[in-house]
Amino acid sequence: MKLRYFGTDGIRGQYGSESLNDEIAFRAGKAAIRLAREISGCQEPKIAVGRDTRESGVKLLESFASGVEQAGGKVMDLGVAPTPCVAYCTKTSDASLGCSITASHNPASDNGIKFFAETGVKPSQKLEETLDRYLGEEDCGGFPERIEPILEDASSLRQRYCEAVVAHFSSVSLKGRAVALDCANGAMFEIAPKVFKELGADVTVIGNVPDGKNINAGVGSEHPESLKSLYRKGNFDLGFAFDGDGDRLLMLDESGKKVPGEGILAVLATAQKKASQLKGGTLVTTIQSNLGLDAAMSAQQIAVARTDVGDKHVIRLMEQEGYLLGGEESGHVVWGRFAVTGDGLVAALALCSVLSEEAKPISQLSSIYQPFPQISIALRVASKPELGDCPAISACMKSLTQELGADGRILVRYSGTEPKIRLLVEARSQTVVEKSMDRLREAVGNDLEVL
Repeated sequence: MKLRYFGTDGIRGQYGSESLNDEIAFRAGKAAIRLAREISGCQEPKIAVGRDTRESGVKLLESFASGVEQAGGKVMDLGVAPTPCVAYCTKTSDASLGCSITASHNPASDNGIKFFAETGVKPSQKLEETLDRYLGEEDCGGFPERIEPILEDASSLRQRYCEAVVAHFSSVSLKGRAVALDCANGAMFEIAPKVFKELGADVTVIGNVPDGKNINAGVGSEHPESLKSLYRKGNFDLGFAFDGDGDRLLMLDESGKKVPGEGILAVLATAQKKASQLKGGTLVTTIQSNLGLDAAMSAQQIAVARTDVGDKHVIRLMEQEGYLLGGEESGHVVWGRFAVTGDGLVAALALCSVLSEEAKPISQLSSIYQPFPQISIALRVASKPELGDCPAISACMKSLTQELGADGRILVRYSGTEPKIRLLVEARSQTVVEKSMDRLREAVGNDLEVL
C-alpha cells in the first residue's frame, strides 16, 4: 500500500510545505487519538510528545495538541526530548501512543512527526498504514480556533529516562576519562552531558547552545569535522557526536579518527557474543551494509540478518525474531537490552562498557571490521519503470550476481523520495568493483533516460 503522508520515517518535509504544515499536524493529532482510542479502548487517550530544538517545533506541537484535544485526548508534553527518550517515556507511562516532532539530522528548515506504539517501538506497517489513512480522512474543522491547547507537563519523565540509562550502565565507571561530546544543538544538548557526568566522565561539550535555527548546522553526527576540531585542541579518550534528535551516533577513536558505523556494530556484537548475551547469535542490519561486516561476523561465528533500509525495518525484524542488537552504518544502533529504538546515548555508553571490560582502544577492537571496496552512485532519471521491465538492467544484474558470487554483490533500487536510481557494487577487488559499475551504468543508460 502506497502511503500518502508517511515516508521512510514518519511524516517529514520542509516546514510550511504541502508535506508538512500546521494543518497536517492538527489532523495528525486527531487521527492519532482516533487510532489510540481503538487500540486502548480508553475514551480519553494520552499521547506522550517530545520535540527537538527546531523553531517550528513549538507551533507544530501546538497544532498537533489542538487536534488531540479536539478529538478528546490529552498530550503529555515532554518538552525538548531526544527521540529515544520519547520512546522510553511512551513505554513506561500510561500513554497510548508516542510522538516525536523532529526531522532528525535534517536542517532546521525541515521538521517531521514520528510515532511510537504503546510499547515504545516504531509503528508496525499496519499501524502506519492506518494512521496514514486516518490522517487523510480527517478535516481541519476547528482549526485554528484553539491555538493554545492544554498541555500536561510531563517533563519529569525525561529525568526518569536519564535515571534509567545511568542505572543500566551503573557498572561503567568513566572516572578519569576525558570525553568530547557534540550534541548538534539538538535534543541531546542537556541530557547527554548530564548522563556522562553522572557516570564520572570529564566532559567537554560543543553543539549545546540551540537557538531554534542552528540544529545540525555544521555540528553533530553529519559534520564530524567539528568534533575532530575539538579533538585537536584537547587530550580526549573518547568522542561522540549525536544527530538532532539523538537517535544516531558518530564515534571518534583515541586518535580522532571516525569509527565506521558498521565497525561499532561489529564491536558490540562481538562483546555480546562473548558475554552470551547476543540472542540467537545474530546481528540485524540492512541490505545497504557492507559485506565486510558479514565477513567480520562470520569470523566471530555471528550470523547477520538483513532487512530493508531504515532503522524501522531493523527494529521490526528484531522484534519479530527476538534479537537484541541491530543497526546501520548511518549510526543507528538499537541496543535491545535497554532501548526499543535507535538510541545514540545508550549506544555510546554500551561502547564505553565494552572498552572498560576489554581495556583495549576502540581502534583495535573495531579493526576486526574491514569494508570491502565499494562504489555507490545515484543517477537522476526521467522515469522509474519497474526494474523487471528493464531488459538491459535485468540481464546485467543477473550476470554480475553470478560472476561476483559470495565475494561481492550489487544493489539497484530507486530512491523513494527523488527521481533517482541508486547503484551499489561491492567486491573484494577495487578493479572488479569499477568494471562492474561501468557495466551497470551502461545498462541503466540503455533502459532509462538519464538526466
